[in-house]
Amino acid sequence: MLREVVIKDGRAIRLRPAAEADALQLVQAVDSVAREGVYFLRSHFDVDAEKERATIAEAREKGNLMLLALLDGKLVGWLFLTRGRAEFLLHTAELGMAVIQGFRSIGIGTALMEYALGWAAERGVEKVNLGVRDDNERARALYRKFGFVDEGCRVREIKDLEGCYHDKVEMAYFVPQAPPPGGKG
Repeated sequence: MLREVVIKDGRAIRLRPAAEADALQLVQAVDSVAREGVYFLRSHFDVDAEKERATIAEAREKGNLMLLALLDGKLVGWLFLTRGRAEFLLHTAELGMAVIQGFRSIGIGTALMEYALGWAAERGVEKVNLGVRDDNERARALYRKFGFVDEGCRVREIKDLEGCYHDKVEMAYFVPQAPPPGGKG
C-alpha cells in the first residue's frame, strides 16, 4: 500500500512496503545509520544484498511489515514490525526503525509510525514492543508521542566502541482495538 505524506518542510515522502529490488539500497541505508555508532546494537551492517532480498521475501511471507520512506526516490527511513511467532506471543510485534542522518526531525519518523501503528491495528496486533538506548531522547520522545510507555530497563545492556555503557529502555504500545460487532467487549 503506497502512501504519500507531506513532511514538515513541505516535501512529500512515499511510504511503501519493501520489495526485493530494494535490498541493496536498504543494506546501504542501514549500514550508514549503524556506522554512526549510537542508534543500533552494531557499528556496521555488512549483510550482502542477496541475503537481504531473502529477508524481505521472508518478512512478507510471515506477515511482517518492512516499510520504507522514500524522498525523491532515495531511501531516507524505514520501519520493521515483526510479528510474534511463539504461541503465546502471536498478539505482539517487535518494532525497529531508523531515519538517515540529515533527514531527522522533519516528520519522517512520525509518518512511519502512523502507518505502522495503523497496519498493526488492522491486523489484530495488540501490543507493539521496542528497545531503545537510554540516551536516544529524540526516539524516546517520538515513541511517547504515540503512546508508548516505559516497561523496564536493561541496565548496562549496551557497551559502545569507546567502552561506555548504556541502558536499553524497553517500551510498549497497547494497540486500541475496535469493539467486536454488537459493541460488546
